[in-house]
Amino acid sequence: MDLAFDHTLFRAINQGLANPVLDTLCPVLRNKYTWFPIYIGGSLYVIYKYHMRGVWMVAFAGLAILIADQGCVLMKTWIHRLRPCHLEAGVRLVIDKCSDTFSFPSNHSTNHFALSVFVALLFRQSRLLVVLMLLWAVSVAFSQVYVGIHYPVDVTAGALIGAAIGFGVYNVYARVIGVGKWTQN
Repeated sequence: MDLAFDHTLFRAINQGLANPVLDTLCPVLRNKYTWFPIYIGGSLYVIYKYHMRGVWMVAFAGLAILIADQGCVLMKTWIHRLRPCHLEAGVRLVIDKCSDTFSFPSNHSTNHFALSVFVALLFRQSRLLVVLMLLWAVSVAFSQVYVGIHYPVDVTAGALIGAAIGFGVYNVYARVIGVGKWTQN
């Protein structure tokens, strides 16, 4: 998968947008030590607010992430696309290390979009939450390209796969658990 436009767009983001603000912000956005506490806190809040329904919401959100993550791992073993930090000359690697795993699709992008779409559908009455969740997923995906470890096609494919998984898991959740007034808050 050697797409010229993908390499060009990668360089435009990784090198062309280089600035101290994004150099500081992007590594933080994509770091598990940033989002993991947010997700744990959100999960605890949902369980507190919705009780047993909240437990089911969190369980299905976890299922969406599990399917997304393991699906990416499986796809990477078939596709074998190397990361730009291993292929591109002059890559600005804004994080400490270039992973030795393959690049396509981006796990970060897939996982965050799966969760964001699931949560956005679950709480679609809150436009603010929907916008925040989707912006969060986009910012994590963008950061993967900016820091030099994924091509734009990697994160775009991850976003589409993750969105489909989030949508699918939400539909299973809605059928199994049911959707009602408890999400109308």
